[in-house]
Amino acid sequence: MMNKKGYSIGFTWVFALVTLFGLGILYIAFTQVFDAHLVPTIKDLTDNTTMIGSNIPLDTSEEIHGNIDKYMAFWHMLPIILFVVVIIYMLIASFKKEPSTSW
Repeated sequence: MMNKKGYSIGFTWVFALVTLFGLGILYIAFTQVFDAHLVPTIKDLTDNTTMIGSNIPLDTSEEIHGNIDKYMAFWHMLPIILFVVVIIYMLIASFKKEPSTSW
C-alpha cells in the first residue's frame, strides 16, 4: 500500500459510482410511487368535478394542482442535478492533491 493516493482516488470513484447506482434505484422507486399513486390520488381528492359535494373552491383546487405539478417537475430534474454533483465530486476528488506520507 505504498501508493496511498491511487488507493484513495480508486475508493472515491467506486464509492461515487455506487452512490450513483443507489440514487438511480431510489429515484425509480419513488417516481413509481409518486407518479402512479400519490399524485393521482391527491389530484382526485382535490378535484371538484370528481367529488360530490366538495367544499374545496375552484381556485384553491387549481392552486393545489399547480403546486403539485411544480414540485413534480423539480422531482424529475433531481436525478440530473444529483448526477452532475456526484460527477463533479468525482473529478475534484481525482485532481485533489493529497499530502505525501513517506515511511
